Amino acid sequence: MAICAVCGQEMLTASSCTERYAELVDGRYERIRWGALEGEPTDESCGDCGVDPGGLHHVGCEFETCPRCGETLALCDCWPE
Repeated sequence: MAICAVCGQEMLTASSCTERYAELVDGRYERIRWGALEGEPTDESCGDCGVDPGGLHHVGCEFETCPRCGETLALCDCWPE
């Protein structure tokens, strides 16, 4: 069982995280929903955090895209120190 540190829901059963924004180095950005980008499946749940298409990834998901730089959010340098 994995609980999202932000929304408190079980990651693999919750259809979406509740946190709509990411606080990054130069401001607040609206997070990108699963399936919104070209090449992402629009009929399958996320393989890492389990959100449904159109849902917000749970914080720390390896498939979430950074809305600032376009890289993987969990690994990019856009987070404030």
